[in-house]
Amino acid sequence: MRLRRDDRRAELARLDLFADCTRAELGRIALLLTRVALPEGYVLIREGAPGDEFMVLMDGAASVRRRSLLGDEEVARLGPGDFVGEMALLPDGSNGRRTATVVAASRLTCGVCTPSEFRRILDLAPSVAEKVRRSATLRSRELLAASA
Repeated sequence: MRLRRDDRRAELARLDLFADCTRAELGRIALLLTRVALPEGYVLIREGAPGDEFMVLMDGAASVRRRSLLGDEEVARLGPGDFVGEMALLPDGSNGRRTATVVAASRLTCGVCTPSEFRRILDLAPSVAEKVRRSATLRSRELLAASA
């Protein structure tokens, strides 16, 4: 289903990541995110693969899984407003590699963008940049603690 620009702006405004954005910022961000519907079981991100997309969950749920000595285990459950892929795209992130596997736990709708679109979003919306960087820092610390 294709949404009108005002509908896309409203959809983004409901998500915590974009809650502090102005109407103009939301309009520009809406143009940079491609809305994609995915089936349950679809692998959005595979641990160890190169990072080439940033994704914001609009609807549905996803499971974040990591390999460990005990096998493949779920480390987080994501829902609307959560995002993935930022760590591989940030300069101080994970050297461009995915740090976990993310699988659609239900039918899922995502906003997806390329690395250059991701950088544009961060430049356009300082509030989004702050939330993304804060999350990446927290996730990096969690990864370090888990590997210690």
